[in-house]
Amino acid sequence: MKKFDNIKNRFPVNPWDISEKKYNPSDYFTNETLFACANGFIGVRGSFEEGNYLGHSGTYINAFYESNKIEYGEKYVGYPSEGQSMVNVANSIKIEISIDDEILDINKGELIDYNRKLDFRNGILKRKIIWKTQSGKKAEISFNRLVSFENKHLIAQKIEITPLNFDGEITYKSFLDGTIKNYIDEDDPRIDNKFKKSVFKTRELYNDEFMFLNQITKKSGKEYSVGLKESIISKSKYKVKKYKDTDKLYNEYRIKAKKEKTITIEKFSVYYTEMNYLKKQKIEVELEKAFEKGWDYYEKFQKEYLEKFWNDSYIKIDGDDALTQGIRFNMFHLLQSTGKDGYTNIGAKGLTGEGYEGHYFWDTETYVLSFFLYTQPETAKKLLEFRYNTLDAARDRAKEMSHTKGALYPWRTINGYECSSYYPAGTAQYHINADIAFALKQYYQVTDDFDFIKSMGIEILVETARLWEDAGSYNSEGQFCINCVTGPDEYTALINNNYYTNLMAAENLSFASEMVEKIKTESPEIYQELKNKLKLSEEEHFGWEKHAEKMFYPYDEKLKINAQDDSFLSKPIWELDKTPKEKFPLLLNYHPLVLYRYQVIKQADLILAEALLPHKFSDEQVKRDYDYYEKLTTHDSSLSTCIYSIVANRIGYEKEAYEYFINTSRTDLDNYQGNTKDGIHSASMAGTWLGVVMGFGGMKIYNNELHFDPKIPEKWNEYTFKIKFKNRIIKVKVDKTKADYSLEKGEPLTIYNKGNKIELS
Repeated sequence: MKKFDNIKNRFPVNPWDISEKKYNPSDYFTNETLFACANGFIGVRGSFEEGNYLGHSGTYINAFYESNKIEYGEKYVGYPSEGQSMVNVANSIKIEISIDDEILDINKGELIDYNRKLDFRNGILKRKIIWKTQSGKKAEISFNRLVSFENKHLIAQKIEITPLNFDGEITYKSFLDGTIKNYIDEDDPRIDNKFKKSVFKTRELYNDEFMFLNQITKKSGKEYSVGLKESIISKSKYKVKKYKDTDKLYNEYRIKAKKEKTITIEKFSVYYTEMNYLKKQKIEVELEKAFEKGWDYYEKFQKEYLEKFWNDSYIKIDGDDALTQGIRFNMFHLLQSTGKDGYTNIGAKGLTGEGYEGHYFWDTETYVLSFFLYTQPETAKKLLEFRYNTLDAARDRAKEMSHTKGALYPWRTINGYECSSYYPAGTAQYHINADIAFALKQYYQVTDDFDFIKSMGIEILVETARLWEDAGSYNSEGQFCINCVTGPDEYTALINNNYYTNLMAAENLSFASEMVEKIKTESPEIYQELKNKLKLSEEEHFGWEKHAEKMFYPYDEKLKINAQDDSFLSKPIWELDKTPKEKFPLLLNYHPLVLYRYQVIKQADLILAEALLPHKFSDEQVKRDYDYYEKLTTHDSSLSTCIYSIVANRIGYEKEAYEYFINTSRTDLDNYQGNTKDGIHSASMAGTWLGVVMGFGGMKIYNNELHFDPKIPEKWNEYTFKIKFKNRIIKVKVDKTKADYSLEKGEPLTIYNKGNKIELS
């Protein structure tokens, strides 16, 4: 297997938090990502309130973007004309503290003490420092920040300043800064480099009882408003001045501070994009509500909300606290980054950075959704609703691509329209359709929510099935083929009969047919409405079942392995062991055509098919496939190692399974990919949960029943996790000698452990 660098843990090992006890300037940019706070609607990077030139402060609203014209040297039919990029909105956490006109700068003066912690149990970012000015004055300053789960529009802060050895003037400035810009990295194609200047025009500024800023994007005309209000809690006297500058507001408080007397500031900001809340008067009302409740209320709610979350999604590894820390960190960020309203989704980098421009990918349905499906099924439902709400855009895209029927979902998007300008590794990945349909099937299997299938899911299933029918064709041997597509492996593009794509398409076609027939039988009135709305004929779905049955799957008789596609095995093998370390990731060092000519794999492709649909393959076949493809895989994508861990577990490769899992679980915490500064790797984070539950736990659904085949790594004493399944909560505990299953909530249920029936009651 690939040799991974032996990277040491970057943080003290604590299963419930990440913390720093020393300020390290070289880690600052990366740690802005790791210490980010969000709630699915708005996210704030873990930047210091007082700023730091070493990083990039960022505040992001899910699905809030600016449009940009995609430039081509030569543009052909079907090329997207316009892209979308998530934008950095006004900074409301920014402050400035001065002691006798010496401005707090952690890189200057003397930092006597430093401690920062993000606690997964209360969702609060805390930082406490003792700072000494050049003149010898010392102050203890604590910063507390949360992005509210109670009010998705709200950011709350509590700042405490205590002079330790002096009486004197402290100046505190609070900013609402609309002069922000997006981050630029000219050398990395994964970073948006389109917006070198501010994308906003400021329409209104107000600074009196509170601060108010309204801005609109210059091209797309998307508008947002933000309001800020704060209070100074202190017995010390102070004077305040209010300032209004170009695109920026700030208040200046000059406080007559007393030795060892704490000055407390409570600060609340609200961000809105809804048309009804853009006006100053509406923002004022929302600020007053937050102000009346106060910091303590939101702190208490945050803790209670997360207590429920951790109870519902409980997971623990006894014997490896570093892995438990990594898993919980990942789960916490998934909760923070995922939209929960049916109109937003989760970007590849969550709400923590600008990598991949805030775009939504197939990562959601193939990786992230499973985590929520078994722990927070209502959130999984909202993610699927997003695909329903963007179905018309997918229908438009199918027409642009000259399909006569169906819908083609975009490879990368924010608003539902394709914005990938490189079609070989973008639009050609038609498997996104099947990934979404597979997620729908999983949702139905786990929740029995037939009402959702009838109201939303069935339209997605019908239109994606129609697309496969239009895109595929029969060869001379009567096999259904899908040509000129790209599978999950982006180092192999525009090929015929990608095994993963064909298999997932067959699942899509078959499930669509099954659901149409079920609605026809059980809900004839809805079926009639469906026929009329979608112009669905009585016989159409029978054709889909035929295509699924006749699907072609490439196989190499000589090697006795499933072929990744028709031509992959005919290419020369890329010698990864002879490739210099500095040439990885390959996509940043070689032209795509060079990569396309070799047997070299960016991420799990065929192996992913065997992970998602394990019952379709024998253990012997999986072992042969794994042995062949594993040595060709670079894992240049963070989506890869979790899948190899799951499949390695199945075939008894315990060492490989564990090493791949370690890499997955701490991908961001230990910056394995080297680009965590640009945002988290959300799919890899979900892959950690998959690695425990579906890898070591061996969980799968077969014939609508729950099966487990648990294994335990040598280094672990035991592990425990909970899942939700068909309105039940099941607790699974595995130790060195046995697996215990208990039903914590719901009606009795039959499950299977290593093929043996177990009745839970």
